[in-house]
Amino acid sequence: MVCLTRPRGGKLAYRAGIKPNRRCFCAPLTNQEVGFYCRCGERGGAVAKQERAERTRANLIRSAAAVFDQVGYERATLAVISDHAQVTKGALSFHFAAKSELARAVQVEACATSGAALRVCAERPGPAFQSVVDMTYTLVGLLESDVVTRAGVRLARELETPEDPALHCHVNWLGSLFHALRRAEADGTALPGADARSAAALVMSVIVGAETMARTRADMAFGEGLAAPRETAQEWLARMWSVVRPVLATAA
Repeated sequence: MVCLTRPRGGKLAYRAGIKPNRRCFCAPLTNQEVGFYCRCGERGGAVAKQERAERTRANLIRSAAAVFDQVGYERATLAVISDHAQVTKGALSFHFAAKSELARAVQVEACATSGAALRVCAERPGPAFQSVVDMTYTLVGLLESDVVTRAGVRLARELETPEDPALHCHVNWLGSLFHALRRAEADGTALPGADARSAAALVMSVIVGAETMARTRADMAFGEGLAAPRETAQEWLARMWSVVRPVLATAA
């Protein structure tokens, strides 16, 4: 049936899926429906309200991530975050009572996003060591393009964070790299005898190093004279793998 409500102004209006704030008058489709009250609006209104709340929460997390990424945890304020999200401070407080709660939510989202991407790499068919390489390119790509991942990494450095893969990006990533390297040992694509923990730490340093080098004036440090265009993190990653891969992997 179709829900008709009387909004302000007294005119009938079709309000499909929205909870009416007054008595609901229904246009019956059959004689048996005469006298029944429409409950679809009540259900639809609850769902719509929940969806709006979820969108607002996601918007706040992403806006907070942008602010944390730019100025860090200490200098970030809830007022700036609410302005960035274009919501009132009251709406922000409804979802997050304190800045620390918002920071934790950013860290959780960063770990969830990057962890899901790593699982895709791990489940991809092919040599296990190639999964390790794919993981590094995936993570460097996220650090370049996803503000939540960048903010999650920064917050883990700035805040006292439990060594929990659901909160600490580097712990999450190290675990995925370690297990992928163990699989590479098993399928013969990693050099035998290499310590998987040390190898995972080395690969992690390659990821962090590539992202750092992309933000560094390397041409000035290397004394190359004329300023050259900065290389991207992906380009630095390829350079570094050309050095590291022969140390860790068997010949292709």
